[in-house]
Amino acid sequence: MKAPAQRRVQGFFLLEMLVAVLIVSLGLFGLSKMQAAALSNTQTSRVRALIALQAASLAEAMHGNRGFWAAGGTAPSSVTVTGTTVTDASGVLSTAADCSGATCTSAQLAAYDLQTWAGRMNTRFPLYTAAIQCTTVVGQPISCVISLGWAEKYVAINRGTAAAAGATQTASASSMQYSLYVEP
Repeated sequence: MKAPAQRRVQGFFLLEMLVAVLIVSLGLFGLSKMQAAALSNTQTSRVRALIALQAASLAEAMHGNRGFWAAGGTAPSSVTVTGTTVTDASGVLSTAADCSGATCTSAQLAAYDLQTWAGRMNTRFPLYTAAIQCTTVVGQPISCVISLGWAEKYVAINRGTAAAAGATQTASASSMQYSLYVEP
């Protein structure tokens, strides 16, 4: 009579091992999800830092060409950049001469700086948009706001995070905006 009871105990040990393996595998799955979220956050931080550096680069180019950007009435009130296309109301910044070796006017240098900057941005962030809004009142200090927009990919940690962001998948993108105030 003791033999059947002993067989039941041996089967129970196998069931305990199965439960233990299941719990360990769920723990490893959670650990891998946390690792994926950490890598995604690192990538997001890298992109945001590069966007801030690119905006600062454009601001420095504006500071370096005060003859165009700080002169009231010379700088356009609105400039948009999409890809490598620079658009302003006057058309001054739309086409650029090569100022890398030749002498240029301040307007040509501003167009060259913007075209060069747009090419670098398009290489690193193909779907970016940029807008430069300036106050252009004669006799007043010029102030500009550089606004950059881009699509940012992220990994949702759980369904609640994905639903809050409006995502239907675990990896999705959201539209981000960065603005920098400049007084050339």
